[in-house]
Amino acid sequence: MRALGVFFCLTAAVLAGCGRGAGSGMSKGETPQAAVASERRVLVGIDVTGSYALLRQALPLAAEFFVINAKPGDTWMFRLIERNSYSDRAAIPVLGNKSSVTLPVLPPKPTNPFDKKAKLAYLLRLREVTIIKQKVANALSALKKQPVIGTDIWGFLAKAQDLKVTDIVMFTDLGDTMNRKMPVKLEGVRVWVLGFQSGKDPKEAARRRTYWTDILTKAGVQKIVFHDISQPLPRWGEQGGEF
Repeated sequence: MRALGVFFCLTAAVLAGCGRGAGSGMSKGETPQAAVASERRVLVGIDVTGSYALLRQALPLAAEFFVINAKPGDTWMFRLIERNSYSDRAAIPVLGNKSSVTLPVLPPKPTNPFDKKAKLAYLLRLREVTIIKQKVANALSALKKQPVIGTDIWGFLAKAQDLKVTDIVMFTDLGDTMNRKMPVKLEGVRVWVLGFQSGKDPKEAARRRTYWTDILTKAGVQKIVFHDISQPLPRWGEQGGEF
């Protein structure tokens, strides 16, 4: 409720300012900047198996990562990484019963300070995006570790191939134990392993990074980044966040 109150205060402030600056309206023949829809299709996988000890830290980070990086027009899909990661049951409901969400495209941002109707329409759509983000973040934060034995990374990658994603985000230790190896094609896809669980043995961590880098490179992945859970989350579109 506090967030909605802040939103409506902001709306009132914007509308109150519409009459200011008579000389700042659009010149004759000027048109608002057109809205541009994102074409990103992002698949987020969260490892809920017993071997991933960082789940408690990873869940709020996964929620925050979505909130700060999801843009209007994006489609984000959410799945569990578990012993049957390819299964339909691995989908994570984040908005009602849906495991995917496409954020509404914002209308062109109005530039005419006298057009209260256009400004209100813009702010209402922005509010819709904000509410969707909050609901998805809440659903992710509420996930629990599952009483399952076994981790199926290959099944998750096969589902990513089926879904024709542009980006893959994983919170996992990449410790595949189900060994369901198969050829996968992920041409041009970008992969970030966020919250990578290094474990106690640096040699084993290096072995896993090397193994999956080789697998994903052969699958056509454009780039793979291993991101330690102690690092600040990357912000796509800013320096260091290339997506």
